[in-house]
Amino acid sequence: MSALLQTLGPSSLLPFEIVRGSGSQLVADDGRTFWDFYGGHAVALLGQGHPGWVEAIARQAATLSFVTTVAPLSVRESAAARLAAFASMDRAFFVNSGAEANEAALKVARKATGRGVIVAMEHGFHGRTMACLGVTQSGSYRNDHAPVHGDVRFVPFGDLDALADALDEDVAAVLVEPVQGIAGVIEPPPGFLAGVRAACDAVGALLICDEVQTGVGRTGRPFAFQAEDCRPDLVTCGKSLGNGFPVAALLLTEAMAATTRPGEHGSTFGGGPMACAAVLAVLDAIESEDLLTRGQAIAAWVKSLAPGGTRAIPGVVAVRGGGCLLGLVLDRPAGPVAAALREAGILTGTAHDPHCLRLCPPATLPDAALDALHAALSAALGDA
Repeated sequence: MSALLQTLGPSSLLPFEIVRGSGSQLVADDGRTFWDFYGGHAVALLGQGHPGWVEAIARQAATLSFVTTVAPLSVRESAAARLAAFASMDRAFFVNSGAEANEAALKVARKATGRGVIVAMEHGFHGRTMACLGVTQSGSYRNDHAPVHGDVRFVPFGDLDALADALDEDVAAVLVEPVQGIAGVIEPPPGFLAGVRAACDAVGALLICDEVQTGVGRTGRPFAFQAEDCRPDLVTCGKSLGNGFPVAALLLTEAMAATTRPGEHGSTFGGGPMACAAVLAVLDAIESEDLLTRGQAIAAWVKSLAPGGTRAIPGVVAVRGGGCLLGLVLDRPAGPVAAALREAGILTGTAHDPHCLRLCPPATLPDAALDALHAALSAALGDA
């Protein structure tokens, strides 16, 4: 019997162990090789063993692996400045996970406004810690641990009229994913984020963008909110930020940063030297290797699998998302198709939408992997 707490059911576990990886490929303990179209839940933006990332972490580990957060660190200052500029924000607070970043955002919003209500989106996912469960409507996570923390109102994602009805002077903030990842890579209608910004301003509420999954180049932009004329008050990010090294961040405007006081927020491991070295390595690679452009090219290729596309495959109904966060909508349940792809050497994910096959590959994915996906998906859908 495993000593690990079993947090995943048997049907969720891969039937093999991954023992090593290189670039966009993973190798199992039985010797099989897989193209990684899932990126460890949208984490491995640079893939496995990226040379610059490996060298940066190794160099930092050999120089200074960890030190108390009360000690000033130039690598932390550099990572904060680079990340804030990349996101068009002003300040950064480093933590260890996306849920921790979202908890910090909720703390800042409630204190800054003196209000208690959060408006969140139906089918949204923000983490499994207690405050994050309060604003998570997706799946059964919230109800499994009721009662949950905080006063929350849920509105349909993409519905500005419903949002306006939910907003009043009791609302501290609206919390939204620019693209709902776990729900099935659900995109809002054009203008939605800008409309949310305007609706918040009308009642003095703040806007929090949860970009834990969409941020740091994942959608082919630095951050997904930048697709519209919409600057949030608070932004959270994680996953791709460290390419597998545990690190996340809350990004703030200067006005939000001014509402905090020393000692109010903290994290033993947040902003450690190795984590910050990983952040800098990721940002360096995105910029020096033009990975935003590569992500957009990957998205264009995958979208050609949809009806009317140059590589259209019968059984693919639509392709949602952008960059390296894509949802293939199928005319049948996605679970068996994901299993067939796995047998053909392609790792993908599923979503709460049972017909959505979720793709979160590295932005370094080569064309050979895309060709392999086309062949395997054509066979899997044709066989069915």
